Amino acid sequence: TRKNLVRILIMKFYYLTISHSIPSGVGFYNNYLLPEEFLPSFQLNDFKVEYGSLPWYAGITRKRKKIMLPDNLILISNLKEYDYPVRSLSEYTYIITQEFMQCLDGMKTNILQIKPVKYMNGKTRDIILNRTYYAMTTDKLKIEAVANLKECEYEQFYGVDELLKISILDNCDYDLFDIKHETKCSLIVSEEFRQRVNDLKLKYLEFLPVESTRLITSKEWLATEINSLPRYTPV
Repeated sequence: TRKNLVRILIMKFYYLTISHSIPSGVGFYNNYLLPEEFLPSFQLNDFKVEYGSLPWYAGITRKRKKIMLPDNLILISNLKEYDYPVRSLSEYTYIITQEFMQCLDGMKTNILQIKPVKYMNGKTRDIILNRTYYAMTTDKLKIEAVANLKECEYEQFYGVDELLKISILDNCDYDLFDIKHETKCSLIVSEEFRQRVNDLKLKYLEFLPVESTRLITSKEWLATEINSLPRYTPV
């Protein structure tokens, strides 16, 4: 239709990132998504080996092609109140709020599954009832499905081509998606999605235009002058 044609012509995409106005050290490193049966042996700041074998942490394997979540999950945080609209828990799993869920309504995404999770203060072990959270998994897209490979920019690092800049296909009609094997950028969103986030006044999120943002390379992350680099934190 003409409406869809106009939409494609003006599509603009952004990396969804976390605002650097948030105090440093507050992130997802001391947060856990566990089945309720793990609670009796749970200790804060003690990421046990068996946690890493859980599908939503371990990720895709030869036998497991998609991450499917069980029903009895609980999000445990050492924060008084976890307040990010969306954060990646691992490469294939995100934690989102009720408000972020509203942004997804009617949008085209590669989301595989969304499950409600209980939320517990890890220090007090109290269940927090005044906030609603969900675990979200995606079916990551191959880069060639959404990007023009001939116009993408790469840099070699120890013989491996590392992505510097993505060129999104003109006919890409996703509003939210992520790409396989690209951990330097998590969620990519459309202009329409960005506008909805702004309309709902969700906090802590920033949008970096894909066409003008250069991804930081592994070589740069390892450099001693890292603090001089333009920084961004994928959700």
